[in-house]
Amino acid sequence: MRDILASFSSVILQADPSGMALEPLVFAAWKRCVDGALGENVVPVRFEDKRLIAAVSSETWRKQVADLGPILAEKLNKVLGSQAVKYIRFEVDPDAVQEYRTLIAKMSETHVGDGSAALGEVSRELETAAEQIRDEHLRKLFLEAAAGSLGRQKQSDSSNAGSTAGEDK
Repeated sequence: MRDILASFSSVILQADPSGMALEPLVFAAWKRCVDGALGENVVPVRFEDKRLIAAVSSETWRKQVADLGPILAEKLNKVLGSQAVKYIRFEVDPDAVQEYRTLIAKMSETHVGDGSAALGEVSRELETAAEQIRDEHLRKLFLEAAAGSLGRQKQSDSSNAGSTAGEDK
């Protein structure tokens, strides 16, 4: 049976050539490809123009994973069933890594296996899409990735609004 992430990514790439809607799927694929210590210390933070930006917890981790970018991109593309990820850049951002760990811990405490909204961040449209995913684990990954992406976008929007407001004074 063909993987649901691959099905979604090909549909999204046809509908949205910029790939902006692909971010939650790339993040879900990341969780599927990266685990253990690597998964705890290297986390996806943004996906734009076919480039994945991943935060690492320290300079030591950045040096350790610097050469893994092409290998991880290949693994992600295999899971996604497309050439959605062309490049992975690793940036030292221990705060982003900790925020991601906290989000995952909260997601583990919140029951999302039934397709309900993850942390109140997932839109009804994404919930409906998630309900179509029969594999409970994959549905949870999809919702977690979408919630994380929307949460970061909301935080970024509020940060930008705050800096704009500060400039007006």
